[in-house]
Amino acid sequence: SSGINAEYGPSANVNLTVRDSPEAWAKSAGSTMFSCNSSSNWFSWKLKRSLWDTFEPPQIQLIHKIMADKKVHGVDPNNPKTDLAQMYTDWINRVIETVPAEKLLIFNVKEGWKPLCDFLGVPVPDKPFPRVNSSASFKEKMTARIKRQVGVLLMKFLLVLTIGVGAIAMLTYVA
Repeated sequence: SSGINAEYGPSANVNLTVRDSPEAWAKSAGSTMFSCNSSSNWFSWKLKRSLWDTFEPPQIQLIHKIMADKKVHGVDPNNPKTDLAQMYTDWINRVIETVPAEKLLIFNVKEGWKPLCDFLGVPVPDKPFPRVNSSASFKEKMTARIKRQVGVLLMKFLLVLTIGVGAIAMLTYVA
């Protein structure tokens, strides 16, 4: 048997976090973790995909691993031709079909703590439900991360260039 429970065990509880609609999820995912999907041409898509793979944060790598190595039902979510809303719907249906109802919580974060805590059998915290994953904050963090990584790559390049130029100068001077 394949599926989520086969991979994580039949006793695993699954929290399936959903959005208000497939289109809402597609809009959010298309502008954040699958932002290469918005490219209008093949070259732009390939360039963005290469940069994204280089600087992809670990939590997005985990999402891609869970979603079958960057493919969901054989579809690459970063390909501009992919219908993200349909991909989302297929994923939701796959989880619902695979996980026994008593082990599955279908949860929209707008519902707050109660359904999640009830499902987990823990008390509801006496603090507001966090909202820390907006598209704007995601883009801001990714931009900062890419700038840092490009800076590191640039410094490495300059170091290698400096050593190379120094070696050539030394060989020229010695000769």
